Amino acid sequence: MSTHFSVSVHCLLLLSLSAPERITSAEIAGSVNTNPVVVRRILGGLKKAGLVNSSPGTRGFYLAKPASEITLAMVYEAAKDEGPLFPIHGNCNPNCEVGLQIDGLLTNLYQIAESKVEQFFATITLEDMERTSTERIRASQLEANQKSN
Repeated sequence: MSTHFSVSVHCLLLLSLSAPERITSAEIAGSVNTNPVVVRRILGGLKKAGLVNSSPGTRGFYLAKPASEITLAMVYEAAKDEGPLFPIHGNCNPNCEVGLQIDGLLTNLYQIAESKVEQFFATITLEDMERTSTERIRASQLEANQKSN
């Protein structure tokens, strides 16, 4: 799996925390520390999934629905790659008995694991993530203030 999921969550958290203000892909890219083109590609997938919006002639993106209605399962579905969450390595030695069996051994287990991940992600909203992020930011600021005094 690529980093699209974590970057998607990062983008959505920035949009949620700045609401109702819009944020440009360049501003988001500065936080993610990547190219704005990468951010626009990810935001395009989130827009296609109905999670973010933008308006022609108006700069910036915004959440298409309240953070309380966006689950991590929705983000995962919008951000996931074509391949499975847990890819199986290929090109095993055809003369190795274990190598010949590894695909069959792991495929079902990986499918079950991915299903469990999706079920778990369905229980967590962007609002939950925002709350946790805000708590961590405050704790970090408090710790920094205590160190400087």
